[in-house]
Amino acid sequence: MELLVIPPFTDFTTEIVPPPGAEVLDLGAGIVERLTDPARLRAAGERRRDGPHTVLAGRAAAVIERAGHDDAHLRAVGTALRLAADPALRLSLDGLELAEGSTQSSRDVLVAAARCELFRHEVDQAVEAAKERRVHVVVDGERQLPAAFALVRALGAERVTLCGRLVTEQVAALRRVPELAGAEWLDWSPGRVIRQSWYADGSRARRTADPDALAHGTTGQGPARGVTAPDTAARWEDGSGAPVRWLTGADVPPVSGPWAGRLDAVRVAAFPLDALARCRGLTIIVTRIDFLAAVTGLNGMTVNLRRLLAAIPVAAPVTCELAVGAPGIDAGMVGESLELLADGPGGVRLGGLRPYRMGIRTVWAGHSVRFPPRAGHDLTRWIEFDAPETMREWEVARTIRTWRDRLHGLPPGRLAACTVTARTPAATEAPCGAGAPMERG
Repeated sequence: MELLVIPPFTDFTTEIVPPPGAEVLDLGAGIVERLTDPARLRAAGERRRDGPHTVLAGRAAAVIERAGHDDAHLRAVGTALRLAADPALRLSLDGLELAEGSTQSSRDVLVAAARCELFRHEVDQAVEAAKERRVHVVVDGERQLPAAFALVRALGAERVTLCGRLVTEQVAALRRVPELAGAEWLDWSPGRVIRQSWYADGSRARRTADPDALAHGTTGQGPARGVTAPDTAARWEDGSGAPVRWLTGADVPPVSGPWAGRLDAVRVAAFPLDALARCRGLTIIVTRIDFLAAVTGLNGMTVNLRRLLAAIPVAAPVTCELAVGAPGIDAGMVGESLELLADGPGGVRLGGLRPYRMGIRTVWAGHSVRFPPRAGHDLTRWIEFDAPETMREWEVARTIRTWRDRLHGLPPGRLAACTVTARTPAATEAPCGAGAPMERG
């Protein structure tokens, strides 16, 4: 494995752990650095001669120049990505949309890959770096598909080995795409670690906490979890400087060393105690919260988090991200969950909201009706469904928009850096109901 190429777009606050001796060309990190270059931003703003866009570009450039590696920095990066005009793609801090069609259709992805101008420089860079070598292209997520398809076309399928998490999950469907014929396939996904610049590991004064106070969500020194200055990366007293592994999806914790993750509640609740003790930050994805010890995961099962919260170090930031619109969970239940999380009792704060998407292999614990994939969706990862007392699509969008407008201080996006950053709880414009106590221990 001589050359490992990472297509745009990925979580740029992480980097892969390559095999020994492999050369890595991280086009994902490179394109973000290029699109967020302050000089480029200012020049682009001036060319548009559009008052609001010029102001936004200038403000983003000023923040990025400070290189604070904090929430303000991430929001500025998000602004820069949204301002990056392209005929085929629309970008955000942690998202990508095709101007026409869906990433669940190989035809739509191929059209976008051919039309996209944003990553043309990075594709040329990969061709130059490859020379005559075989290239392993790592595709971990759907956002990478347009660039990955463009790389295969530019390099020649016969010189490409496709690997990564998404390839492993969808290899049968990808093999049927004619434009990928001739490529080789490898069932391998590299691990990821949080970039050092986005995770400040090092010396930190030990923080003691009263267990009785923790049960009520407070200590004498502030919130019960992730007690560092607002919008600063968590620091740790051990000073080991060990890389922090980043876990998502079906990842399992490493056998040793620190880790952080953005994981489904049902999965992470089953982690061994010794692994939980090495956690350095956790975003728990839930579809409902009755009280902190009882949450519903992405498959409709309810799990108890008491064991998990007792095992994770007190200094580790813990958030719950609410997936809105799951089967049988109506707007009232969603509102109750958000009210409960809004003030961050017990130090477990709201880590964001997103629409619920039912994975094609998800088996929901309650009643639901699953519909076949749409015509042309040959790369299906999410399916449509229906169930009693389920929110409609417009209702999901309105709920998310309303609460995002109401809450302040939410993480900028679904990135590793956001999970390991300690914040004050998101404030609301109007007081939220207290809800049931969110207890630890």
